Amino acid sequence: MNFVKNIKKEISKNFGFTLIELLVVISIIGILSSFAIVSLNSARIKARDALRKGDMAQLRTALNLYYDDYLEYPACGTWDDMELDFGATVGENSGDGSWCYINTLEIALVSGVRPIMMNAPRDPKNPDNIPAPAGDDTYIYRYVSNSTEYAVVYYLEEDPAMQVMRGW
Repeated sequence: MNFVKNIKKEISKNFGFTLIELLVVISIIGILSSFAIVSLNSARIKARDALRKGDMAQLRTALNLYYDDYLEYPACGTWDDMELDFGATVGENSGDGSWCYINTLEIALVSGVRPIMMNAPRDPKNPDNIPAPAGDDTYIYRYVSNSTEYAVVYYLEEDPAMQVMRGW
């Protein structure tokens, strides 16, 4: 009987956690949360890339509808078959690919007798579609066309190679 009382006293004394135990638990939680953040960032990149691919499919359909109505694509820029981007350069000057996307393609698709789109899609990392002052012009949608064929240039985050959607 005396033995049972001693055990109850010992158990009642040790209900708290030691500082070492708390530090171990906090560090384990920190390590697990850092893994979750890294995988969440990867999921965000994949989601933005999926959005870019969806934007391009939507643009292809809109450009085909525009061609059906007018028998040509909105002409802008200088078409160059020798360039990988077909001349869809980055810049704010008239005729640059990023300028053509905003000032020719978007206007052609959202206005007119029968608007084809409500808004032209924009890259999720650069919704203004303007060149960055720091020189990172990767995430900009660019467009060039000679009215019989077109190219829309964009980049994905997972695959940093230039993506070109071309139609004729």
